[in-house]
Order: sequence, then C-alpha cells, then structure tokens
Amino acid sequence: MGRECLPFIFLMLLPVALVWANPPTLNTTSDLINIEFGHRFPRHGLHLLYFIAHELVVDDDDVIIPNFVPGRGDWGFFSYSDSKRVFPPLLDQNQQGYYSVGNLNLQISYSLPHFVTQSYRLALGSAERNRDRVVVRTSPNREYLEAVYITQCYPLNDPRSNQYDPQNTWQISPALLREIRNLSANRKDSLSVFLYTASYDVSSINFNNYCYYTGPDINIDQVEETSGQQPPIDYPAVNKRVTLSNSYNHVECFEILLEVKATDNGYARIRWSNIPDRLLDKGVQVNVCKDGSCLTLPIDMRSYGTYDSGESLNKGLSPRLQFIQTKSEMMCGPTYDDTDRKLPVDIKGFDASLQLYTKDGYACARLIIKNTFIDWKNKFGNSWVGFYSDHNKYNYNYDTHQWVTKFQPEREAEEHDMYVSCSNMAIRPEAQARFFLHKEYVSIAMTIPWER
Repeated sequence: MGRECLPFIFLMLLPVALVWANPPTLNTTSDLINIEFGHRFPRHGLHLLYFIAHELVVDDDDVIIPNFVPGRGDWGFFSYSDSKRVFPPLLDQNQQGYYSVGNLNLQISYSLPHFVTQSYRLALGSAERNRDRVVVRTSPNREYLEAVYITQCYPLNDPRSNQYDPQNTWQISPALLREIRNLSANRKDSLSVFLYTASYDVSSINFNNYCYYTGPDINIDQVEETSGQQPPIDYPAVNKRVTLSNSYNHVECFEILLEVKATDNGYARIRWSNIPDRLLDKGVQVNVCKDGSCLTLPIDMRSYGTYDSGESLNKGLSPRLQFIQTKSEMMCGPTYDDTDRKLPVDIKGFDASLQLYTKDGYACARLIIKNTFIDWKNKFGNSWVGFYSDHNKYNYNYDTHQWVTKFQPEREAEEHDMYVSCSNMAIRPEAQARFFLHKEYVSIAMTIPWER
C-alpha cells in the first residue's frame, strides 16, 4: 500500500517543487499591482526595484547588463547561498552566484540612495520596514545578469523571519526592467510615475502621531504633459512634496531634510531644512549620533541651517530629529556612508577598481582587486594613487600620494580583495583620488568628486 501511494505523493508534490524552484515571471508594471511586495509604507521594495532597474541596461536581445558589480559589494549586494532553494539551482556553482540587496539593517546598505531608505528611517521601530529584497543571478563571466528577482522575508513574528518567502518571490522579466527604465523617462518625477502605476498605497503613510498622508486619489492617465510646461496636476508622490497632516497640526514630513556632509577640514557638517514652525514651536532639536553616543546641535528655532561639529567625518553618523521635552525621536536622516555613496571606478585595462572614502576625517583610497588578478603587484609595481583636495587640480598638482604596493590588506571577499591607504589630507568637498599606472602624470582612473 505504501509503495502504491508513492507515485501519487510524488505527483502531488512535483508542482509545488517546480513553483518553489522557478518563481513566476512578472512581465509588465500591471503584473506588479496585485502582489504584496513593497506596496505599503514603510515597505521599500518598489523603490528598491526602481533603483536597481535604473542601474541596468537591457539591450535589444534582452541581455541584462549592470553598471554595478554585485560580487564587489556595490550598493550593499552580498552573496546569497540560497540554502532554502527559493531560486532555481545554479548550473555552475563556481562561476555563477546569487546576490541579494535591500537589507537596510546592514552597514553595507548605507550607500543606497535616500529615496530607497527613507521609509525605513521615518518608520522607527516598525516591523515592516525591512522585509523587501532584490536578488540577482550572475552569469559565468559576470559581465551580465542571467536573472533579476524580487522577494521578501517572512514577518518578524514568524520563526522563519530571516528567510525569504518562496510564495512571495517573482522573477522580473527583461521587458519589465526595460519598462520601468522607460516609464516617463524624461520626467524628473519618474519614480512617482512608477509608484503610482504599480499602485503603491500612498494613503498607508502613517509613521507617527504627527504625520500621515491625507490626499486626493488622482488617475495618472489624466496627467498630461505639454512641451515646456509643467503637468496641470501635482499628483501624490513620496519622493516629492507630499502634504501630511492630522487633526492637530500640519506637517510636511517628507520635506524635512537631515544630512551629514563634509567641512573643508574633515569634520562633520550637519545640515537640516524644512522643519515646520509647528514642530519648532513644540520644541525639537537635531542630534547626530554614532554607536549610541549623540551630540545635540543648537538649531535655535531655525527651520533650516548648518552646524559644523567637531566630530571627525566617519561612517555611521546618523542625524536625528528629537523632541526636546520627551527626548523621543521623530525621524532620522540617512546614516553617513564613508564612500559618499559613490561606487568604485574601474581601472582601465585591469580587473581592479579604485574608491575614495574617509576615515577619521582623512581622505583614504581603497584598491579592489579581483581574485583572478593574481600578479597585480607586478603589474602595479610602479603605480601610485594621488590625493587631490580639488578635482580641478592638474595631475601633477596632487596634495599627497601613496605607492600602490604599500597599500595594506583590508579584507578578503568571495571575488575581490581589498587594500587600503589613508592619507594625511583632510577629506573635503570636491576631493578626488586618481590612479596612475607609471610615474608619468597620466591617470587611468579618477573617482567622482566628493559632494558638497
């Protein structure tokens, strides 16, 4: 009897196994409407998908070419083992890999743009603010992506909360990636258009007693653009000006800006703006915190301003808006990323890249070497990195420099090794690092200038 049941049981389980290993494919933005992924505040999935789609190029043959390197850790990507078999098995474990991005609890995610992490920062303590992920599968040569997936973790009250839910996992087709990129591509508010088209629930924005969205329902098809003119209706958009209110006051919380920048001498400059008078009258202050220690800034009832602290610029500094009387935090700004949220730049002709970052207020450089580039010390025997306080300086007018062979090991990764060197030059706006292959002043890699 038991043996007679085996084929039946196998046939019953086979469809489940196939669905488990082969997530269904979404082909248009309309397919996004009826799924749970990232549709309600403070979920960030749709924002993350929009961002990743705009960091890809999909050619006419549906080949997905990224302008980032998942195995290098760009944008917080990290290797995902898929031990629970949520995704199809890899054909070549040594040459392919799965990489996940979107875990906002990790420091490596500090480099993600503000609009992806904003809901996470506004909804302090919410159990829903960190569930969404994008997962990519790399090709054997790592030059293109074989697949892009969206998924989500189980809820926090579920014992599987650290696992991905296969029933809420989908593959994103090249056609959908292309549609997201092209959707209102010429509009500055293309994110808003995408969110509305995918039916993001703007009315779900309700992150504390002072802020929640109450606005009209607007059909985006009614918004028409004419050449040289603004659209006649400014429809709800979470990355633009959104009016948030309740019966007690009127607060435009998505307009409040808190951020950490660099001074000219390597210290942290705290910038705030758009703090409504109603909150100022109630009594708020701006703090900047790191590792549980906070510095209170004298904003002096100003809705906007800057404060140059004596705090050396370092990764992990977090600006926060706090009520003075109760000491409760209303919101926090983006946690400072020591790379200025800039990806490494490729060193032309070599499996290596260069990245500028800061440590204790000084300009540092990170050399990222692909593991297969085993003779890099010989190839770079006469190479050096120049540090420049202003990116407009000529190559020979560097502030200081370091020979590449003197860079020190930082860490080893699955595909790349990291080597670092810190200069005696203070990090500052417009600072830059450049890579020179020989003693001649011909750079083959230049980092993006540090932002003001």
